[in-house]
Amino acid sequence: MKLSRWTLRSAAAVTAGLAVAAGLPAGLAAAQSDASGPMVKLVVAQKNVNVPLYGKRVFLDAGVYVTAVGSPLQFDVQRASYAKPITITQIIRGPGRVTSRPLPGWAVARDWSGLHRFFRMTVKNLSGKIVASNVGPFCPNNYSPQRSSPNSPPRSPFPQQCASDPFQLSNAWGIQRGWGVDIGGLAPKLRLGRYVVTVNITRTWQRFLHLTPRAATATVNIKVVKPTQCVFPCPARRATQRPVSNKVLPKLPANVPTLSNPPASSLPDLLPLPSYGIRVMRFRVTKTSTVDALTFGATVSVGGSSRLDVEGFRSHGSPTMKAYQYFWKNGRIIGRARAGTMGFDSKPGHDHWHFQQFAQYRLLNSSKSTVLKSQKVGFCIAPTDGVNLLLPHALWQPTFTGFGGACGAPSALWVQEEMPIGWGDTYYQFLPGQSFNIEKVPNGTYYIEIIANPNRVLHESNVRNDVSLRKIILGGTPGHRTVRVPAVHGIDPEHSKG
Repeated sequence: MKLSRWTLRSAAAVTAGLAVAAGLPAGLAAAQSDASGPMVKLVVAQKNVNVPLYGKRVFLDAGVYVTAVGSPLQFDVQRASYAKPITITQIIRGPGRVTSRPLPGWAVARDWSGLHRFFRMTVKNLSGKIVASNVGPFCPNNYSPQRSSPNSPPRSPFPQQCASDPFQLSNAWGIQRGWGVDIGGLAPKLRLGRYVVTVNITRTWQRFLHLTPRAATATVNIKVVKPTQCVFPCPARRATQRPVSNKVLPKLPANVPTLSNPPASSLPDLLPLPSYGIRVMRFRVTKTSTVDALTFGATVSVGGSSRLDVEGFRSHGSPTMKAYQYFWKNGRIIGRARAGTMGFDSKPGHDHWHFQQFAQYRLLNSSKSTVLKSQKVGFCIAPTDGVNLLLPHALWQPTFTGFGGACGAPSALWVQEEMPIGWGDTYYQFLPGQSFNIEKVPNGTYYIEIIANPNRVLHESNVRNDVSLRKIILGGTPGHRTVRVPAVHGIDPEHSKG
């Protein structure tokens, strides 16, 4: 949901009532000038940019960066529960102290896409006529943050995504001191020729961050040119090489004991989130027949006191691996326990080892009885979505995100599948058998059930929260089924027609 546009009533109102006009608490507005914090400014990578035209549109990234000078720019974004609103707090790191400054509700986009209405991008032709304009959010957690000078710190600590699962609970948004994050762009309809792009941090954010108009403005000259290769949309390139893992077969020292009752301080807590991305699709199962199927997304996240670490080992050339859960405390392994099996999935889109006891998906009727079970039984456990990154000991930057190269080749002797605290593993059930075949399921109220650790082969600090339910309502007629998904405390209402 988009918030209403913020407008300035008059210069007098801005001067006399800045806290009201900007939506800031009066005490907070008065205290801003006394708080030390980062200096933010816009920096351009280059003054002149060639942009290819695909069809009638250009995909315009002007190379304008938001940089933080003096100290990091950081915002903690969270909600106490799905029934509570999203809150945002600026974390200001000054000399010898850390200050928390609550921001008003307007500051965060409701869809977690970033700082709300942060920048305005305007495109003018050489006659000065505005041909495109957009006001958008800004996500500080870009996938490719850049060092802005040789004196910048060598690493940025912040995560690399703002929005993930609609049911995420917390995140840390930020720009490292001396680093810059590309503000993004837009896709306007333009003709071949020259234009001037101006990017401004909006006046509300200028006031809040104490920016001068000069620091909050950047200008880039662009030239729209003919593309040199494909015509939009360009076909996706297929990867020609398998990602290579740099892991080596571990030695299992005798001092890693087998634990039947590991301490709670070494245990993860698996938490399935409500299903989302729920759709009705028509699948062809033979040359002459099709079926209605219910597709959905499912996320299992990790909380508790420690990461989830499941490792599989070959035994006597077996096509399956024996799996072990390893227990971590204070950054070191303190023990292990047998935990199910891993099997290799050679089907297209997989081609890696699956842990076979991670989760289970079911469709329940209105009485919470099982109607259908998903045939999804194997999982390449990996962090795909930041879910609750403000938890104690949450890891903001895993070694990798996604599945590439993480779950081993067919010839592997050992596979390690890990998920750190605060992260979730998301699967979308689009395939026949994994989605629910609802061809013979009557209209009515149902629930998508996601069960984490269904066979209890993994040790957890809490098993009472291993199940989530998402209510859905099926309707329509065969070949034209519909699904309506009521919101969860106002979050993520959905509707689909097959």
